[in-house]
Amino acid sequence: MTSKERILKTLSHQEPDHVPFDLGGTIVTGITKGIYSELLKYRGLTQEIRILDHVQQLVEVDGDVANWLEVDTKCGFPGISRKNPVIKEGAEYFYFEDEWGIRWGMPKGGGLYFDVISNPLAKAENTDDIEKYPWPVPQVEILKDLEEEISKQEEKMLMIESFGSGIFETALRLRGYEQFLIDLSLSPALAEAILEKILEVKLRYIDLLSQTLKGKIYILKEGDDLATQHSLLISKQMYCRFLKPKHQKLFEYAKKSLGPSFYIFFHSCGAVYDLIPDFIEAGIDILNPVQLSASKMSPEKLKRNFGKLITFWGGGVDTQGTLLQGNEDDVREEVERNVDIFAPGGGYVFAAVHNVQDDIPVKNLMVMWETWKSKL
Repeated sequence: MTSKERILKTLSHQEPDHVPFDLGGTIVTGITKGIYSELLKYRGLTQEIRILDHVQQLVEVDGDVANWLEVDTKCGFPGISRKNPVIKEGAEYFYFEDEWGIRWGMPKGGGLYFDVISNPLAKAENTDDIEKYPWPVPQVEILKDLEEEISKQEEKMLMIESFGSGIFETALRLRGYEQFLIDLSLSPALAEAILEKILEVKLRYIDLLSQTLKGKIYILKEGDDLATQHSLLISKQMYCRFLKPKHQKLFEYAKKSLGPSFYIFFHSCGAVYDLIPDFIEAGIDILNPVQLSASKMSPEKLKRNFGKLITFWGGGVDTQGTLLQGNEDDVREEVERNVDIFAPGGGYVFAAVHNVQDDIPVKNLMVMWETWKSKL
């Protein structure tokens, strides 16, 4: 089977020839530049390292590396600012502004990533302020890289990234985390106005994809982190009131616009177990990162209760714990256990729980991969 065939089969909840493997297919299943450099040394490769996502310092997984590791995916990242930022230098930060007007900064001394350092809607007082804000209008030029990638990716599954972060996350960053959470309770009309504007931008992006790439792409990655490791960030009731209708409208529109065999990949870290039925109702087909260390997120319970209704993408090994701090036996045992639980009946793609970071030992990463390969 080709990589594309393998993933499409598991998405239909049938067992492919073997469990697909993702490393670098999205900006939430990626690898940062430090450990990628170590991986190249481990393999004896010398090549240019290209940054794919400047915010998280994720690299583009080169074709030679992808072939060596038998990766089934390729990241289709539109030409938005976090991919090609115009980085400026301030007194304390290197910084850039994205399409939404959000400023991202990396400390000049020892900075590792870009974080949000200003919230452009922080002082908005009413819905008129929201209406007057210069909202981005996605243009077809940002799809040029995707068109080129499609021409090269006949076998691998090209994963289409969204236009920026999710609806909820973008609202938090525009308004400020604390203030937007307050808005949901005390200024619901203001919160709704922000969410609706973000949704409009994302629907415009779907229109561009449909006009240019319909019939050539299969998976759109969206995501909103909705939980901590112990509980939800907002109540289930609040999710259903404010966000679920927006998610449902966006996902239904994407599937209607991009074809019947189109899937929604949704990333949400943390303890999201209680929201999974709502995710499924909203049209989500794939859940990532499957953070098994979070509350209620046991692999057995997830597979038993939702394994026929949603595809689990990730959950291979805990990047915070086992992959970082465990020994080789720990990594091997966890990978074997999780694959044995998630793989039967299809509906599973193997990846680590979130991006592989610089402080993870390269040997543990290789043990993860070797154990996955031993299960083929």
